[in-house]
Amino acid sequence: MIIAGSLLLGLFLLLLVFVDRFIEPILKDRLHTLIIQGSDSLYTYTLGKLKANFYGGNVEVQNLQINIDSNRYEYLRKRNALPSLSMQLSLQKGQINGVGIIGILFGKKIRVEEIVSKQADITLTRNIRPRNASDQNLPVWKAIQPKISSIYVGAIKLDGIKMLYKNADTSESVKLQFDRCDAAFNDILIDSAAAFDTTRIGFTKEISMKFNDLKFRTSDSAYKMKAEWIKYSSKARTLEVDSFKLQPTLEREDFYSAANRQTSLYYIEFAKVRFVNTRLDHFIHNNVIGADSVVFEKPDVKIYNDKSLPPDFESKIGKFPHQRLLAAGATINVKNVSFNDASLQLTEKDAETNKEGILTLNHLNFGASNVTNDTSLIKKNPICFASFSGNIFNNSPVSLSLKLYLDSSNGRFDASGVVKNVSAAQLNQLAVPLANVQINSCNIHDLKFNVIGEDYSAAANVRMLYNNLSITLRKTDEETGQTKTKKFMTKMLNRFVIWPNNPGPDGFERTAQNKRVSRLTTQSFFGLLWKTIFAGMQDVMMRSGRYQ
Repeated sequence: MIIAGSLLLGLFLLLLVFVDRFIEPILKDRLHTLIIQGSDSLYTYTLGKLKANFYGGNVEVQNLQINIDSNRYEYLRKRNALPSLSMQLSLQKGQINGVGIIGILFGKKIRVEEIVSKQADITLTRNIRPRNASDQNLPVWKAIQPKISSIYVGAIKLDGIKMLYKNADTSESVKLQFDRCDAAFNDILIDSAAAFDTTRIGFTKEISMKFNDLKFRTSDSAYKMKAEWIKYSSKARTLEVDSFKLQPTLEREDFYSAANRQTSLYYIEFAKVRFVNTRLDHFIHNNVIGADSVVFEKPDVKIYNDKSLPPDFESKIGKFPHQRLLAAGATINVKNVSFNDASLQLTEKDAETNKEGILTLNHLNFGASNVTNDTSLIKKNPICFASFSGNIFNNSPVSLSLKLYLDSSNGRFDASGVVKNVSAAQLNQLAVPLANVQINSCNIHDLKFNVIGEDYSAAANVRMLYNNLSITLRKTDEETGQTKTKKFMTKMLNRFVIWPNNPGPDGFERTAQNKRVSRLTTQSFFGLLWKTIFAGMQDVMMRSGRYQ
C-alpha cells in the first residue's frame, strides 16, 4: 500500500510538472489570440516570461510590452476602423490568480478570478470619430473566435501605475499625465451576450478609478494645469476633480513680452467639481459629454489684461458663450451647471494712466440649465437659462439673468440685472486708473437694466437712482507721468452736462429707453453687455448727449 501510494504521488507530481510545462504554451497562444486577433492586428507585443502554476491556478507575467503597429494603425484609420481607445503597455510584472485551467485545457473558455499589477506604465490614445460615423470595428468577442469563446475576469486591480492620456491625430493634442493611477474593474465578461448588455461599460460591470497628481500643458505651453485627485465611479456614475489649478507657464511680464499684444491672462482654481449621473463610456466611444448636473465648489477666477500693448484685431463675432457651446467638437448635454461661492477678479492696465483697475465680484452663486448643443434637444427646448447673484466691489449686491437662444443664427440673447448701493469710493477703484476720472461723490442706490442683443448690436432699458454726483476730470502728462486736474472742463461738466441727482428736485425720474449701441467686432460678450448698459447710464446722468 505504501509503495502504491508513493507511486501515485510520484505520478501526480509528474503530471503537475507535465501540465505546468504544457499549460504555458497554451496560455501564450491564448494571449497571442487576445492581443493580435482581438485588436485586428493593431498591436504587436513581446513577452519576457510567463510562469504558470497548475496547482495554485496562478500565472505570473513579466516584461510584457504591447505597442501599436504604425502601418496597421494608418490602415485602420483610413477605414474608420480604429477602436475608441488604443493602448501602449509596459508591464514589468503582473499576477493572474485563480485561472480556470480545466477550461483552458479542455475548452475555449478563459476564467480568471483576479489580475493584479503594481508595476505598469500605460499610454491611452483616444481616437475621436466624426459625428454619426458608423463603427467599423470587428467586435472583440467575435475577433477572438474560434480559439476563445468567452473570457471572464472577476476583477482587475491596478495599484500605483503611471498613465498618459492623449487625443490622436491633432497638432493640438490634449495630453494628460498621471503620476499615480489606482483602478478596479469588476465582473468583466467578453462574449456575444455581454456585448449587448447596456448595464456594462466595455464588457465591465463596474469601474472605479482614482488618479493622483494630474499634470497637463496646453499645446502652445502657454498654460499648465494640475489636479490633486480625479475620481470616477461607474456604479455611482460620478466624476470628481479635487484641488484643480490652471495658470500661465510664464510670469506675467514674460507672458506679455512673448504675446506683444492685448490678450487676457487667466488664473483659475476650484476646490472641487462633481459630475453627477455621467457616463464616461459615452464620452470615450461617442464623444458625448452628458450629466444631470455639474457642480463647482468655490471657483476662484482671476483675469488680467494689459491694454497698454497693441490691440488684438481678431474678430469675436460668433464667439458668444452659447455660440462657442454650439461649435464645440463634442456633443454636450448637461441639464444643470452651478458654481457655489465663486469669486471673480478682473484687472486691466490702462495705456494712458499706466495704472491697474480692479473689479471684484465675490460670494457668487451661479446656475445654468439646458446646457446643450444637441440639435434634437434644442428643437424641444431652444433656450439656455443662466443667472448669478453675489457682491460687486466686495459688498454691493449684484444679480444677472441671461436667456441664450440656442436656435438663433445671430447669437441672440436677453439679459436683465440689478446692482444696489454703490459708493464713489467703490467706483473710483475703476474710474481713476482706467478713465482718469475722480468721482468726488455719488451714491448709486439702485441700477436696473434689460438688454436685448445679437452679433452686431444691443439695446438697453436702464433705470438708475442716485444722488450727489460730482466728477473731476484729470489728465496725465505722457512725458512726466504727472496727473493734473482739468479745471475748466470739470466745472463745465458738473454745472451744465451731468445731473447730480435722479430723481431730480422736481421728483422726475429719468430713464433710458431702447438705447442701442453697435458692437465692435473685437468686443467680447460681456464687453458688449457693459457697453450697452453704460450707454443707458450716460443717458440718465447727462443733460444732453454723452461725454467722451
